[in-house]
Amino acid sequence: MSGAGGEPARAYVTGASRGIGRAVALALAADGFDVAVGYARREDAARAVADEVERLGRRAVLVGGDVGDEPAALVDRAADALGGLDAFVACAVEAMQGPIVELDAHAFDRTMRVNARAVVLGAIAAAARMEDGRGRIVAVSSTGTHVVRNRRYAPLALAKGAVEAAVRFLAVELAERGIAVNAVAPGPTATEAFDAMAGDDATALRDRFATMTPMGRMGAPEDAAALVAFLCSPAAGWVTGQLVFSDGGYALV
Repeated sequence: MSGAGGEPARAYVTGASRGIGRAVALALAADGFDVAVGYARREDAARAVADEVERLGRRAVLVGGDVGDEPAALVDRAADALGGLDAFVACAVEAMQGPIVELDAHAFDRTMRVNARAVVLGAIAAAARMEDGRGRIVAVSSTGTHVVRNRRYAPLALAKGAVEAAVRFLAVELAERGIAVNAVAPGPTATEAFDAMAGDDATALRDRFATMTPMGRMGAPEDAAALVAFLCSPAAGWVTGQLVFSDGGYALV
């Protein structure tokens, strides 16, 4: 994908220092995007991703900050550094855990602020920096939002449900400008965040999810990234308001 006047396209990826966000940043760079690598605290890891983007022949800039604080300001920093935006991909996540009946006001506000508010306000700000007819916005949801297999996933599922609703409304609002808005729902994915949520049972849980997935393995970050890259490409210009699963059939059984 190329920007105006044949210049490289420009993408801001939040949560790009690890996991699915890192894979998305590299997939977009491979597709010709300059990338703003968003991160909260892991500057060294983010810088390593930026180095990888540059080895792919694309420009990389670092955008550090908590997306839960001022998401629009971070979008503006990314757009200013890149000279505009053609894609916004929201991968940053804070995976709070606990049964819904134990959710208190603080935990509810925190999960919505980081995992929903940041995506919605970030998308609105990103759309304002995109040219008509070419923008792409992609949010990352999850299969766990739709099927209650882990009751402790409730706080994150609440926020992801709000994100999915926002995708539909944003898609309609931005359609007249030719900006496509979609969400992807990866299945269980082998990432550092997955292991952190699993704790001491990470290896056993990986094996169990591989067995539960019809294709016989857990997802890799690159699986979701390939779908995101497609949704950011010119080929996906007629796809908007959709939630697309990338889960090896996990949600089917």
